[in-house]
Amino acid sequence: MSEVDLPVDSLRSSNSANRPIKTGRMAMLNGLATRLRARLVSERGFALPTVMLMTVAAMGVATVGVMASIEGQSGVVRDQGTKTALEVAESGVNQALLYYNRGVSPCTAGEGAWCGPVTGMSVNGGGVSYWTRLASGEACGVGNQVDCVEIVSQGTVNGVTRRVEVSASTVPTEESPGPGPFASAGVLSQESMTLDSNAVIHTGVATNGDITLNSNARQCGKASVGIGKKLTPGPNSGYYSDAACKSKESTYLQQALTLPPVNQGDAATNNDDGRLFSQDLVSGNKADACWNGVKADGKKGTCGSRELRVEHNSSVTLSGSVYSFCKLTLLNNSALYVIAGKSVTIYFDSPEACGYSSGVTQLELQSNSRITSATGSPISVAMLFVGSETLATKVLLNSNTSVEESCDQNFVVYAPRSEVELNSNARFCGAIAGKTVHLDSHAEVWSASGSESFNLPGWEPPETAAHYTPYRFVECSAVEASPPDAGC
Repeated sequence: MSEVDLPVDSLRSSNSANRPIKTGRMAMLNGLATRLRARLVSERGFALPTVMLMTVAAMGVATVGVMASIEGQSGVVRDQGTKTALEVAESGVNQALLYYNRGVSPCTAGEGAWCGPVTGMSVNGGGVSYWTRLASGEACGVGNQVDCVEIVSQGTVNGVTRRVEVSASTVPTEESPGPGPFASAGVLSQESMTLDSNAVIHTGVATNGDITLNSNARQCGKASVGIGKKLTPGPNSGYYSDAACKSKESTYLQQALTLPPVNQGDAATNNDDGRLFSQDLVSGNKADACWNGVKADGKKGTCGSRELRVEHNSSVTLSGSVYSFCKLTLLNNSALYVIAGKSVTIYFDSPEACGYSSGVTQLELQSNSRITSATGSPISVAMLFVGSETLATKVLLNSNTSVEESCDQNFVVYAPRSEVELNSNARFCGAIAGKTVHLDSHAEVWSASGSESFNLPGWEPPETAAHYTPYRFVECSAVEASPPDAGC
């Protein structure tokens, strides 16, 4: 009998035997699935990885702190080495200045040539070496220098090297006057300089304070400000390197400026004041000229002691050499003439000696007044103001005034203790020095030929060694270079 002919009962018996096996497997799979779902839903087992993650994070934070501490300590050590090396380099500068100020120059090369290095010194465990070179005049770049020395010093401590450059100049003083205050700049101010409203200076300037340019003002000539001070250009203003205002400039020097006070000697009593109205004659209406309380016509005037007042198209011609004024006032197309070729010095005494209160204007030129020569030829005129340490004094050039016939004349206003102001189209040709200098309302200044060689009367060149005073300090970017000041 074949398989297909098996009885039905046999087939039932076979299916019944296999069914329990299939059912057991399904039950086992269902149980595994149930336990897996329970495990996934349950939070058991998360504590361990959480603790491990927190531990790793804490270790990371601690590592960052340790690294920062190590880096910070390294930075402190590096900074200490840098500061020490810088101090060592500065000691080389001090050593060089000590030699120069004792009159012993460690440099035997010609002017402008480097000497050195000078080596063999040890400071705070570090080695020092320095180079020097001498210069003078415009090469120093100081507003009123005599001579200058440039020093480059290098210090090395524990493998850290720093290099500095210092420039020092001989400062004009009573003992060391130098070649003149206007050697490198035609306009000087002890405290500050301000140009407003289309004012223009056509020469180099120097101040111990700031320079401010406002409202179309222009500075046409190299500028120098005090140490740590600034040249600040305002709206539409300009800074130029040339007197013609053609070449835009952005750099300026920072250096100290010293303006010695005026020493009038015996000029207050020994002078040519007695020539006024007798030998120094008046042109025009004599009633419009007044000196020392008396008019040129002999009548009593309203001018004060040692005050010269001229107005209404009149003029006075000076023929003496030394005058001592308390005040000079020129109004209404008046003029003060000086004989051509004559050198004239007018001292303005202190406000205390003249009996003035604070704020007095000792020189006032207004309404087309002028100071010039009778022939228009070059002249040499110096107006020197003693001023005061406690009382304010002022110099005012105003309203189309002119102090020039041609710009080849020599004319100086030197007032280191007085405020100097030019405004309302005032035009000045010469040299100016003041406590402060302010130009406004189209005022203009030009340099006069010869003013750079002007020196203060009564100051004699020193017989002792000059004293060098630092006016520029730079930390150099390079370590060792050729020439020595490269990278400084």
